Amino acid sequence: MKDKNYEFVIIGGGIAGAIAAYICSKLNKKVVWFSSDNNSLKGAIQVPPNSIKSLKKIGCFEILKDYLNPISLIRVRDQNIKQDLSTISVDRKYYTLERKVLFSVLKNQIIKNSNIQIINEKIISFRDLGKECKCITSTGKEYVSKFILGADGFSGITRNSLIIKKENNIQSKYIHRAVLKKTNHNQILFQSSINLWLDDGWHIVYYPFSNSKLLNLILVGKNSIKNLENSSNFELSLIKKINWQRIKYENIIHEKIFNFGNIFLLGDAAHPIQPHLAQGAAQTFHDGKILLENLSKNNNSLSSLQDYAKIRSKDINEVKEMSYLAGQVFGFKGIQSRIRNKLILGSNNYIQKFMNNIWE
Repeated sequence: MKDKNYEFVIIGGGIAGAIAAYICSKLNKKVVWFSSDNNSLKGAIQVPPNSIKSLKKIGCFEILKDYLNPISLIRVRDQNIKQDLSTISVDRKYYTLERKVLFSVLKNQIIKNSNIQIINEKIISFRDLGKECKCITSTGKEYVSKFILGADGFSGITRNSLIIKKENNIQSKYIHRAVLKKTNHNQILFQSSINLWLDDGWHIVYYPFSNSKLLNLILVGKNSIKNLENSSNFELSLIKKINWQRIKYENIIHEKIFNFGNIFLLGDAAHPIQPHLAQGAAQTFHDGKILLENLSKNNNSLSSLQDYAKIRSKDINEVKEMSYLAGQVFGFKGIQSRIRNKLILGSNNYIQKFMNNIWE
């Protein structure tokens, strides 16, 4: 069975897929969106100033603002001497947002457009035939479109079908994520701040979301769970013995792919970013902004998509490299970690400039 006459097939049911479908709905494109992998939408994301700018340009900031949890301070902290090394005031320009809420709000807007067909099914293969693209679902149904928008992550079928991985050049790493509910016992953790605790070879980040009722936690580094359990830090003692979810990511700096023929990618499928500067979702929102700007220019979707790919290919590497660098610094061990903390201590202006460079 074959369905045709779609301009776009969107593959991916996460945040990137929802952004792509939302852009297409705003432009009234005829689309089939395969949204089968949104069960992984757990926890929250940070919404820094560059995310806010992109969401406003896309036109969805207003529909999301009632769900944003305000953050007033970013704190870089030393868990051994138990003090702040540096703080950045971000009051009224930094938020957090639950992943499922973001997805649901966007999807509720998308379904209002009858040109968008949403199918909860997986694409198992696809081909670019030049004048059209064909996709086959897990039930054997065939869909034909002019273009494919791949938004199914760095381990999804679109990215992995288009690149040849050199295994010796790709180093897989893992982080751990968890969500903690607020109680009378742990409410000190739920202050309006992003908390980055640095230690010897590992670090932990946590921040509140969902009206400060929940806490999103990210734990990074070899043996980090064991190190956390052994910590004598009072605040960190409140987050011991919780269920951690292990998440794989790849230690890639330069590898990016936005375009291959009539197939265009966005989000982690296009540019896996190391999770150290809260830029994964932020750069996906920026993808959406550039995609909307270019598809709005004229009726030639191919040239507009090619322009999108060229623009994003040029400006993504700096963010990727800075996120990678931050991960290296956060992971310092021994004397390097002690020197790092001494250099950070009181260096608010330097860190503010570094983050402004990211956000701008």
